[in-house]
Amino acid sequence: MPVMPVWDKGPAEIVWGYGESGAVYLGKTLGGVKLTMETSVSDINEDQAGDAAVDAVLTGSVMSLEITLTRLSAEQLATALHTEVGVDGTIPIENQIGCSLYELSKQVVIKPICGNEVSTDPSTWVLLYKCFPVVGLDFTWDKDTQRIVPMKFKVFVSQESGYVGKFGQTGLESGATEFGL
Repeated sequence: MPVMPVWDKGPAEIVWGYGESGAVYLGKTLGGVKLTMETSVSDINEDQAGDAAVDAVLTGSVMSLEITLTRLSAEQLATALHTEVGVDGTIPIENQIGCSLYELSKQVVIKPICGNEVSTDPSTWVLLYKCFPVVGLDFTWDKDTQRIVPMKFKVFVSQESGYVGKFGQTGLESGATEFGL
């Protein structure tokens, strides 16, 4: 049985806002694209069993997507910072506080790259339903350090009808388009 293409080695392209007008390719990455999920368990104990668990209950999963962007265009940096390029070409760096991230979240698609080509086969893509990028800046001016924009997506479990309790899926239907429109 062949291995799913998702599990092969190699870089990937990230599209934020997949399925919406204004969906964007976030840019070049440095250090990989890392999707993780951890599931927590709470032990059930009894005095008669000492410290050994007699049962356990699943208490939930947490998923995150981490990327480090580099060599961005002004538009890509503005998108990452949740702002826009000003008419004068400047990009404001603002304090971000007090918003419901679930309401601002969008779909993300991860597309593997092979032979310098982004996969056009939707069966190799990973779709995350509700994600919001939490951004940092790491700009060092010296002769050796590349400037980067670390981005950690908060991946929410969906509350939408038909998708409740799901983070996303591996593989999309045949015929899915580049930006989902």
